[in-house]
Amino acid sequence: MIPIAELKNENIEIENLRKILAVLVGNAEMHTNSIFCELLERFQAKLSNHLKHEARSLYPDLLTNDNKELKTVAKRFLDNTFELERLLNNYIKHWCHKLENKELNKFIKETEEVFTLVEKRIHLEENKLFPLLA
Repeated sequence: MIPIAELKNENIEIENLRKILAVLVGNAEMHTNSIFCELLERFQAKLSNHLKHEARSLYPDLLTNDNKELKTVAKRFLDNTFELERLLNNYIKHWCHKLENKELNKFIKETEEVFTLVEKRIHLEENKLFPLLA
């Protein structure tokens, strides 16, 4: 059985955490707070676990399915998964430390880019992938 309800709940948790972090990103004092880094790492862990959950529970069956559309969608999502994890890992390694003031604008810009990618991924899951599986 495909765990669509579980995956949707994971998306809600990821999106809620992203929204909280998005508010904190604009506050320069928060970036040097250790809790901020913990939240970033929690965001990364939740997203990574979600992507792995999809990889285990969805893609094996979809990639071997006779339906070419399902195979194509699964391959695209799987390709996006690897890229998204790579970008997020690099982002956390680079930014999860005390920021210098001169890097603040770059940090904010990269954070917004990462958050936009995650938002797009969740939107595509909810509107493209999950409806195909229902």
